[in-house]
Amino acid sequence: MTTKYPLIEGIDIHNPSPAHEANAAFLRSFPIDRAVFRLYARSPGTFLPIMSVLDSILSGEKRTIQLLDYQLIVLRMTGLINAEYLFGINEPISRLNGLGDDKIEALRKGLTSKELIAMGTWTERQQCILTLVEESIRTYDNKEETILWAKRIMSDDEVVECFVVLGFYTTIARMTKGLRVQKDPVIPHLETAIVDTITKNEKDGVEA
Repeated sequence: MTTKYPLIEGIDIHNPSPAHEANAAFLRSFPIDRAVFRLYARSPGTFLPIMSVLDSILSGEKRTIQLLDYQLIVLRMTGLINAEYLFGINEPISRLNGLGDDKIEALRKGLTSKELIAMGTWTERQQCILTLVEESIRTYDNKEETILWAKRIMSDDEVVECFVVLGFYTTIARMTKGLRVQKDPVIPHLETAIVDTITKNEKDGVEA
């Protein structure tokens, strides 16, 4: 028998069950339709709070770290654990915001931080984030010197937010990998939706 993926389907946002109606209504007005959102909506009580956290990450008015900081965290983590679906839906965001092909492909391969830094193309801030994420994913811990490095380059608020973003997207990656989420429907005007929904803040473009 052929296995059908994903192993659990997301909600039907146009004909939902009563338990999912509030979440479906939210998604019908959300500008980017992703399979992962429909799947997360199967958690009736936690979905809307989860999407509120996501909004805080996507919004330049609410997010403390730079847009490419958060994208670097996501691509680094998903490359390390081979979360192809989640890497794929974040790749166009990074590309639109200036992360080059060479860096994206290196992240996709899950290279070690030492190998990435040897490319000679990453800022010190990016090198620190790459290292922090790799340590956390591989060991669920960080070396003290890595945290002190991060504190030298970023504010305490930014360092903590890096961990918040990492934890949030790691949860998504576990679900999308475990349930074999593999593709999305075609999203009309995706680039416009990305620009309108995922915004920069005043720190963007400032290199450390």
